[in-house]
Amino acid sequence: MLDFASVCEKGENAENKDFLGILEEPHCTFFAVADGKGLADTAKLALTTMMEDLKQLGSITTSTLPKLFGHAQEVLTQFQTESVLPGGCAAAVLLTDGEVAVWAHIGDCRIYHLQDKMLYEITPDHSDAYSRYEAGEIRYPKIRTDRTRHTNFHLMGMEQSFAPAFSKPMVVKKNDRFLVCTDGFWENIHERQVERTLRRSRSAAGWLSRMEKIVKRNRETGKYTRTLDDYSAITIQI
Repeated sequence: MLDFASVCEKGENAENKDFLGILEEPHCTFFAVADGKGLADTAKLALTTMMEDLKQLGSITTSTLPKLFGHAQEVLTQFQTESVLPGGCAAAVLLTDGEVAVWAHIGDCRIYHLQDKMLYEITPDHSDAYSRYEAGEIRYPKIRTDRTRHTNFHLMGMEQSFAPAFSKPMVVKKNDRFLVCTDGFWENIHERQVERTLRRSRSAAGWLSRMEKIVKRNRETGKYTRTLDDYSAITIQI
């Protein structure tokens, strides 16, 4: 049985542009976060479209996530053409039946995969700051404070920049843990703190609670950013 917890909090914006979606189906569970970069409705529209599509499927295949992202892209592109204010959304989605997991992301929403309570993989951001890290211009922790942090070159809903990244299906183990989150969350907590809080926690809720305390403290002190962005996060224990 999967153990999971979630949080979605509004920042200093008038509307919460983040949206969090969890859907438990007989064949798998859907975990997702999205961050609207223009209109507040884009994140919600993207994930609700995916969840409605998933309800029609009876199993997870290698084409499931491309189909979900592809249709959501079509819906958002149409929505954008009818809107005065442009702007797509970043998103991260994980599907698992407790035995196999597969995930995808676009923009600067992230998925952290931990094994034996240590970081095993973090999805690469589709941002100029991450490109600067890959080029050796900045160290990894500096991505969160880099001047180009909020410039994303891939987003859902923007036709010219739609290029989500898809993982290969992987067999998950009992000690596997996942964190799915928007940038408002991960930019306020160091990677080592993600590991340390997990080691002190026995449940998904406990892990999330410990991390959120750090996120809130760093937001209040302005340690990494001076703006209070919306933030969303899901913790998952297999």
